[in-house]
Amino acid sequence: MFDKKYKAIVIDTETTGLNAGVDELLQVSIIDDEGKTLFNSYIKPSKTKSWDSAMAVNHITPEMVANAPDIAKIKQEISQIINSAGTIIGYNTYFDLGFLSAAGIEFEQQQIVDVMQDFAPIYGEWNDYYESYKWQKLTTCANYYNYNWGDDTAHDSLADCRATLFCYQQITRRA
Repeated sequence: MFDKKYKAIVIDTETTGLNAGVDELLQVSIIDDEGKTLFNSYIKPSKTKSWDSAMAVNHITPEMVANAPDIAKIKQEISQIINSAGTIIGYNTYFDLGFLSAAGIEFEQQQIVDVMQDFAPIYGEWNDYYESYKWQKLTTCANYYNYNWGDDTAHDSLADCRATLFCYQQITRRA
């Protein structure tokens, strides 16, 4: 791990839906562990023409991605950045990694940190059905730690990367 360019990166995606086998990436953002933007791009889906349910959450319209690159043009760059890090941090990280993998982005065996899973017992909302702590939204975690979104809005992948990094730092400082 010592030969990696970045100790850790934070990654987030926005998608056309929740199923990595069917839905597609709309935005990918990656920052380093100091908050520097390493990658941020909208992505033009190759098959999906509309995504009303996802658009209600992420506010990414077909017009916003109409002139964006398709994933084939940028997947090597994304893969290189991911593979230059020792640790991948995210919020519901396996969701994002599932979509990246489905898009053909290959990555090595890095350490994975899922802030959502780390935050669940801190927030402490128990789910009797699953017999574990309920996973909370990123906005809940950010609000818990008094994160200032500034001009950013949740569900933009770059803004979510910044909020995730802040929450990760709060959790690790208090551990």
